[in-house]
Amino acid sequence: MPKWTPYKRHPGVYEYQTKKGKRFGVRRTYDDAMGERKEFSKSGFIHWQDADIEIKQFEAKLARGEVSGSLGHRMTVDQYYQQMAKRKMKMGIWRESTARANGNFYSKYLKPAFGKTPLQDVSRAKYQRFLDELSQSGLALTTVHTIDAVMKSIMNAAEFEDVIDKNRLRGMQINGKAPRNKDLEPHSFELWLNAAKITLDKYEMALVITATLGLRRGEVMGLRNESIKISHDQINDADVAQISIDMQRNTNELNGGPLKTKSSYRTIWAFGKTVDYLKYAMVTANNLRQRNHIQAEKHWLWLNNDGNPLHPTHLNRLMRRVSNESGIEVYPHLLRHYFATQAIAANKPQIDVMHYLGHKNLQMTADYTRSTKAASLNVFNSIDKFL
Repeated sequence: MPKWTPYKRHPGVYEYQTKKGKRFGVRRTYDDAMGERKEFSKSGFIHWQDADIEIKQFEAKLARGEVSGSLGHRMTVDQYYQQMAKRKMKMGIWRESTARANGNFYSKYLKPAFGKTPLQDVSRAKYQRFLDELSQSGLALTTVHTIDAVMKSIMNAAEFEDVIDKNRLRGMQINGKAPRNKDLEPHSFELWLNAAKITLDKYEMALVITATLGLRRGEVMGLRNESIKISHDQINDADVAQISIDMQRNTNELNGGPLKTKSSYRTIWAFGKTVDYLKYAMVTANNLRQRNHIQAEKHWLWLNNDGNPLHPTHLNRLMRRVSNESGIEVYPHLLRHYFATQAIAANKPQIDVMHYLGHKNLQMTADYTRSTKAASLNVFNSIDKFL
């Protein structure tokens, strides 16, 4: 291949020698719609002016997005999703758990329906039929919204990167099964707790009582012995428990992982019967480790008889047993809603409740405040009387 030499004062134009004399060519590198480095090249021009016109026409198409756009017409939904997911993981935009959750929804629902379809061919009518079929299949409204959010993220990113000219899937009509009832009256909760005390042993009851503190399920299952510090309150002559929430365990992170948001990292305080349950749980966990000769770096608070950490869904199974016994449906996240409702109804400062629950905001200035021991105990006082 003859050597190409840049033609002076004409970027992208090159000259080279052939047996028939001097010829001109053009060369230009660019990133295609897949984010891969590509090169546009054309040769055989007799006059440099023709080569110059060719490179300028290509530059104009590139500026108008016509080069990447044409690739977008050929790129399928699956090709673009894989590229997008890879980039978001590489840039730290998605955590591993986020990528796994989005990937599950994509693989189960979106890929079979649209994976092989070119991005530009996904029409509003076809996508609306897809959403309607999901709703008619009995999926919950929140699940359909989540599936739609994954699809929207694909199309929004493709539009932003000029892979498609426009995201046509905005403002779709979404229906689905009504969400679970999150109303729980104090009388019903009291009946449910009484059934729990009969149905569960004391260690299991300690797990359920801890779940009544407004923690997320993953936060409850992520507690270790070292997460809890018991001290004596001289003023009230009673023990109080300081509970540090800094790790969660879920089905994707069985050995523990980071919390949901920055504001989820917090310390709460509890007193009364809850402290007794926590003490019992700590002693029981230590005994199970000792009996099974387990030396672990993380001293998980909730263990099975073999000394291994309980599966994160074990709390759901315990609560389902109690619900079947009592006839009152209660599940982990409902307890979190109940805690918030009762605390606010008892006129506790909403900022203090926000910190206790690990929520991100009530207002922007709330991000600059921090929970205190006194405020935390004041919030806990609103729920302790029900335990």
